[in-house]
Formats: sequence, structure tokens, C-alpha cells
Amino acid sequence: MTINKKTQIIILGILIVVTLTFIWGNSVLPATKSKQISDTVKEVLEEILPEDFFDGTGTDDDTLIRKLAHYTEFTALGAELALLLWHVLDLSLTTPLLLGLMAAVTDETIQIFSLGRGSSVRDVWIDFGGVVTGTVVILLVRKWRDRRRKV
Repeated sequence: MTINKKTQIIILGILIVVTLTFIWGNSVLPATKSKQISDTVKEVLEEILPEDFFDGTGTDDDTLIRKLAHYTEFTALGAELALLLWHVLDLSLTTPLLLGLMAAVTDETIQIFSLGRGSSVRDVWIDFGGVVTGTVVILLVRKWRDRRRKV
């Protein structure tokens, strides 16, 4: 079953808005609330991962969880942007990358104004790394799919 282009645009547009709302909604949260969420995620991960995965000091564990969360969120965003802008609308592959970078910069700018939070150039690079990863995944899947169709 093939979904028409207009429907693809609507679905991907909604996904992008939902993802950005999630990302930026978390960035608006004060540091105390953000830490509570990270602690809850850590508790869930401790149930799943090997016992010695976290070093137990807390600080490094919190940083790891936060950075992985950002990377994962932005990987999803990168894939969504690549699907919409490159795959569906046939724009340059640089378009989703640039918009993803703009989203990462916006995310860090929001955190400047959130209670107890701050902005970090390192975090922009982590977020952008996620965007690049999501974009590359879509590129590879499309190349794989095109190759299979030729066979």
C-alpha cells in the first residue's frame, strides 16, 4: 500500500511538531523537575541494564542519561526531517541537517531562560550528532531499498 504524498507530508509534519514539542517542552522545565525525570529514567534503566552499568557516583550517571536522551530525541528528529524534506519533498540532503541544527540551537537557547538550567555548545554538537545520525539512517535505508528494487 502506497501512501500519497499529501498524507505523507501531513503525517511527517505532525511527527516533527510532536517531537519538537517534546524536546523543547523538556527544555522549558526547571532543573529540579528535569533531574526528577532523569532519576526516574535511571531507575528504569537500572532494572534493565547490567548491575554494574552505572558507576554509582550519580553525577556522571545523570550526565550520561541526559546526553543520551538528547542524542536519541534529535536522532528521531533528524530521521523525521530527512524523510519529509529529502525523501518526500526531494529537497537537498543539507536541508534537514540545517533545520536540525537550528532546532538544536533553539533548544539550548530555551534552556538559558529555564530556572537552574544553562546552555552548552557541547550539547548543541550532541544534538546535531543525533540529527546527522537520523539523517544518515534514512539515507542508508533509502539506498538499501533502491538497491533491492533493482534486483
